[in-house]
Amino acid sequence: MSSINPDPTTLQARAATPHYAAQALEAIVQIPSAVSPPELLARLMLATVAIGASASLYTAAIPEGGREPSCFSLFACHPAFAQAQESQPSLLNHPWFRFARTHTLPGTDHQIRIEHGADAAALKLAQQYGFRSCLIVPIPNGRAVDRLEMLCLGSSEAGTFEGAQARVVRTLARSLAAELHDWLTSHLRQRLTEAAQLQESDVDLLAMAWRGLGSKDIAGLTGMSTASVDSRFQRINGRLNCPSRKASAMRAAAYGLLELV
Repeated sequence: MSSINPDPTTLQARAATPHYAAQALEAIVQIPSAVSPPELLARLMLATVAIGASASLYTAAIPEGGREPSCFSLFACHPAFAQAQESQPSLLNHPWFRFARTHTLPGTDHQIRIEHGADAAALKLAQQYGFRSCLIVPIPNGRAVDRLEMLCLGSSEAGTFEGAQARVVRTLARSLAAELHDWLTSHLRQRLTEAAQLQESDVDLLAMAWRGLGSKDIAGLTGMSTASVDSRFQRINGRLNCPSRKASAMRAAAYGLLELV
């Protein structure tokens, strides 16, 4: 995979042109039709170029029912960055991700706090691969879903995401982040439903558990006995590889299963 080569015109100048936003949105709206992660990466690269960035990284930490979270990442940048990152601490400990975890609004590299030497090393590594300046976009999840996501746009030039046109770029970046979030939600939902062989009634029970209802309440709503409710959850927990119904409900929510209930 080659590195991204945007138009050499500065992002600030491009953002001020009449057709900039329309052209960027044209690339962004292609994200939902990607049929696989590799195709999604290709479309992310096109959207990154259309926005005028030199590189981008989208990553999500997905809870796995009490176990270590899994990580879904797309490196739309020089492939050596992804290879180099494998030898570094987890992306979950990266200062970009820490910013996304503690903020709701986008921020630039000027707002990143360096708390220890590993932070400085992580940022220095990123600068070598198109992230001399960056825009970090936290991606909120509704209903207190414990899934952490962020999009980071990078530029090989300093100060790219500051200035008069920053608002336009941030709006486009947030639109891109939202499309990536929706794509991943659909992808995760399908993957977990197929792997766990969950039925619609199983998802309904998980949604009730997610709302905090106990066996007696669920039994009253469904007409099942409390013993049957407990038995169903034991089966669901086994299929989701989770130790409890609470963990199963949290995993189902993180994978987007409960958004349709």
